[in-house]
Amino acid sequence: MTTGKETNVRIKCYIVIICAVLFGAWCLLTYKMGVRAVILPSPTDMVRAFRQLAPSLPVSIAASLKITLIGFALGAAVGLLLGLIMGYSKIFLQVIGPFMEVTRPIPVFALIPLFMLWFGIGILPQVLLIALGVSSILGVQTYEAIRNMPVVYVQAAFNLGASKMKVFKTVVIPCIIPHLIGAVRVAAATSWGLDVCAEFMGVQTGLGHIMIIQQNYLNTPQVLAIVLIYSVLAITLDQVIRIIEKGATTWTDRSSLSFEGLTTEGKMSRKEKQAEKKALMELKMQERK
Repeated sequence: MTTGKETNVRIKCYIVIICAVLFGAWCLLTYKMGVRAVILPSPTDMVRAFRQLAPSLPVSIAASLKITLIGFALGAAVGLLLGLIMGYSKIFLQVIGPFMEVTRPIPVFALIPLFMLWFGIGILPQVLLIALGVSSILGVQTYEAIRNMPVVYVQAAFNLGASKMKVFKTVVIPCIIPHLIGAVRVAAATSWGLDVCAEFMGVQTGLGHIMIIQQNYLNTPQVLAIVLIYSVLAITLDQVIRIIEKGATTWTDRSSLSFEGLTTEGKMSRKEKQAEKKALMELKMQERK
């Protein structure tokens, strides 16, 4: 039986091997097989691209971060609020729900010309475009999380004399938080893609703006470099959300790995097993008394 440390070492070895194989294939295709840089840049082309982009990166990253984080925060607040209100009020659901169902399937790309006509060129239409995409995701997911929560929790709270608002604040909201974490992470990743869409609105700064210009010149190395920077920013935001998740959901019993982590052997430490055994013995003693 392998220990947790041995499993972690094995997983890290697998990751290193996969990365080495992919890098070797990359070098083979670009250096030995002569794949053109416009199709697949070589490692040397990528290093050169990052050096060429270095002077403009700080300003561009700051501009894209500003637009994305403001749009994500605004969209998350609106989406979560709408979802909670729809879950709380049936009248609000019947009035606002149809509008959300009609507007949600509309591709965000199709709204770019309209946003430029309505709000002009600047940071406002970009923020609103990202906020719209994020709010549509979180609004639906929040409402669905409320619908799918165990009804027994709500019934038990009502039987104890709690009011509707008290039940919603102390039972419903804490119950759905773990189920919303995945939706928030998806919305955060989507916001970076929406930032690229938003920067099609004639902006002069930002990572998306650089990507659009280099795409016109078929400069694949710099386009790929911007994609890698977007990936790093998205992963960083995702890790921040996961850190917040750990602090906000310490009371939940969730597997950190996969279905295998749900088994008793993979999930419980020796101390936890001893504590469970002690609790079971105390329970049996009380039953005998």
